[in-house]
Amino acid sequence: MKLDLGLAGYILVGRRHMCCLGLLLGLIFMLMFQSCGKKLEHMEPLVEMVPDNAVVVRTVNLSRLMTEAGCPTPVKGGELLPDAAKVLSLVAEPDYRDALVVLLGAGNAVDLSRMVYYTTNEGRDVIMFHVKDGKSLEKVIAEASATGKMEEVDGVSYCNIGDVVIVVEGKNCIVGSDLVAVLSSLARAKNSHFGSFVGLHEFLEQPHAANLAINCGNSMLSYMGGKNKWLCVSFNVTRQSVSVVGEVLDRDGNRDSIGGNFEEINTDFLRYTPEKSAVVLAFGKFKGNVRGLSMLLGRFAPIYLAQADGTTSLCAMPVSGNPSAVREQTPGSWAVETMVHVPQDQIAIGIEQYKDRAGGKVEKVADNQWEYFTDTDNYYFGAYDGCLMFSSNREIDGGHDNGFAGDFMGKRAAIVVDVPNESVLAKAWGLPYGFTFKVAVEDMEWNARITFNGTGMSAFKALLNMPQLPDLHARYNRMAGL
Repeated sequence: MKLDLGLAGYILVGRRHMCCLGLLLGLIFMLMFQSCGKKLEHMEPLVEMVPDNAVVVRTVNLSRLMTEAGCPTPVKGGELLPDAAKVLSLVAEPDYRDALVVLLGAGNAVDLSRMVYYTTNEGRDVIMFHVKDGKSLEKVIAEASATGKMEEVDGVSYCNIGDVVIVVEGKNCIVGSDLVAVLSSLARAKNSHFGSFVGLHEFLEQPHAANLAINCGNSMLSYMGGKNKWLCVSFNVTRQSVSVVGEVLDRDGNRDSIGGNFEEINTDFLRYTPEKSAVVLAFGKFKGNVRGLSMLLGRFAPIYLAQADGTTSLCAMPVSGNPSAVREQTPGSWAVETMVHVPQDQIAIGIEQYKDRAGGKVEKVADNQWEYFTDTDNYYFGAYDGCLMFSSNREIDGGHDNGFAGDFMGKRAAIVVDVPNESVLAKAWGLPYGFTFKVAVEDMEWNARITFNGTGMSAFKALLNMPQLPDLHARYNRMAGL
């Protein structure tokens, strides 16, 4: 058996590593936002209006998110404030924006402190709120419609706002793609609703900024389990940080391992990781669906992932002082190092493959290390601690002492992204401040946390003002097939 470990493997992991970082950040951020406060009395009946075949269910405290974004009154003079627009772009698809702006401008007529937002098994989105003042709400909706009035059918009032419909049924307000979709979904829920899934219902009631439950079997998360398994993510925000906690539950609330397919990380790789690394990623031996993991990791996934029998790691840092070069990932602007533990009888095969791919330009520089050069980059490869290593623009060195041990010790998978304020990388990404982003996967739980430095803004507001955020949202939707 040969290992496919050559330059193509390095380029897949290295040269375009920032693109896959965007995908990974996008996944984390969008799980945060498509998912605040105290338990709210009207949440329970709304969850019981969700049909039991929904594939994604979210509970969102829209009022809290708007307040954290610095716009407790999101609509002024009939116009949506800029940061409020960013929040809406994250919690709902563009077609729903006009209708949600109408509801945001309705004052106390609708309870924005608990929004239930679900996706049907046909892929249609439905958003629900509790009505506090039906007459006032219908007046506001009618004035915003093209006809200036609400229509009546089957005991509900409705009208179209843009490309969607707003339905008022008693004490509930529902926004959907069309009237038939809303009515058919409500009809199914009357016979069999999501609230009957006791464990998931209890999770969605948790007092977090937002909660999301996504069916593993009906998504790209199928490697976590089938249709009876749900990835449940809670979103929390303080002035200092934005964080998420994820776990896998069945319908009764029984926890399943979220990191059980990974062995614990062997932290020996940290000896080869410079303190100033901007990105450090590692995961233990993986014994699950390799294809599913590759899709999740995007371009972080080495093409030899299937052969790994231990820890795989990557670290990267900009080596150019030119922010434009770093942003465009021009040749020579990044140093990237990959390290993968493989069966020992494959070490020599891997080294020979690296030599072959170098086209005869290889020179031996140490007992276990070789180098070669191109017009733009210098490359190093070798065998250390039972691992095959490949590095660009930085010699392999096992003498580093850094502060990453606490981020990887005892974890199954983890990533650290550190961007200091006013650094080359911050300038390359167009950030007026820096941030630290950490993700850790343990046996039963997954955690992510982002903090910011060099800004007086709250963490949530700083996150909303990252120029990459709209693109991350679009990337996540494409990746998740939403």
